[in-house]
Amino acid sequence: MVLTRRAHRERMEISRWLPNEILVHIIQHSAKADQATLARVSKLFHALCLPILYRVVEFKDPHSTTVFCSGIIENPSRADAVRSFVLDVPYQYCCDMRDDLVLASLKLMSRLDHLSFSEFTFDYRHGRILLEEINFLQLTSCNIWVPDDLIYRFPAQASDLSVRVSLPHLEFYHGGAAFVSGIDAICLKEVQLTWYSADDANVDKIVTSLSSMTLTKPHLPFVSCHAYWGGPCHQIMDSVSMRMPHTKTLRLHPMRDYGALLSQDTILHATECLPQFTGLLYLAMEWSKGAFPTSGADKHKDRIAVEGWGEACPTLEACCLNHSGWRKVDGRWEEYPIKKFWALAGLCDLGY
Repeated sequence: MVLTRRAHRERMEISRWLPNEILVHIIQHSAKADQATLARVSKLFHALCLPILYRVVEFKDPHSTTVFCSGIIENPSRADAVRSFVLDVPYQYCCDMRDDLVLASLKLMSRLDHLSFSEFTFDYRHGRILLEEINFLQLTSCNIWVPDDLIYRFPAQASDLSVRVSLPHLEFYHGGAAFVSGIDAICLKEVQLTWYSADDANVDKIVTSLSSMTLTKPHLPFVSCHAYWGGPCHQIMDSVSMRMPHTKTLRLHPMRDYGALLSQDTILHATECLPQFTGLLYLAMEWSKGAFPTSGADKHKDRIAVEGWGEACPTLEACCLNHSGWRKVDGRWEEYPIKKFWALAGLCDLGY
């Protein structure tokens, strides 16, 4: 957007008779580049545009991150405008990040309600500073990853995490499973946990920690992402059925595209756990995106498995198994589009 003198004068005239609320509404629906241009038109537009420009910020490279964080530190008042801060820097560029600047700017963002950064963003030292020195009292959602050695600093003991983080308003948690043992959150509505091999010995402790925060929230969806369909998946299913039997939505999803269907052993194990759930409505044990389309024989096996799940857990209303969605209609299980299943269960495409 290039403003001529006439256009500039017209903008000034508009600002005299249009309420600021209307101007803000117009600015919010403008492109980022136009907002940045408008911010330079006058003091009024600068004051109106800056909070909108800074409200949601996302960076994918170290240079842009450094420039933005330096600007926040030089002008601390701008930090109050930031509500969502996302660092999506690829692993190969994380070594060029100025972690000190990022942490210094985060300390100033007292009104932040969403924070997201990858598992490679901070090393042990800066990760500990993040947890010990920064308060995230307003966060309602996060996608937080901290180094494994910060959590498992003591041999295989997630309960030995010496740093605890209070997140009193957190509703949506997405991140490493082990970090659940180090947070205090009483407002959770949904969790999406990613498990790694270092978590294998602590599955029950992690689920127990989560259970203590969700005793009065039976509708909280439990979404689990893990590397393999074998042992860890079985452990997670065992622990959730014992520690969180009130769960109404359970989703187990592989992190990687192995191109394989669930084994009969995994399906049987799930069937054996299902009677322990008291009100499970939606169960998803999904195929990896690289899997081959199911044949007629595979579809027949899936139907038999789903019918077995329905008998083991009468409260089930809909399922997702491998490539197919299923829904119980008048006591019979019928195939149901996966995307419709996701909508019915209040889930989304995880993108793995």
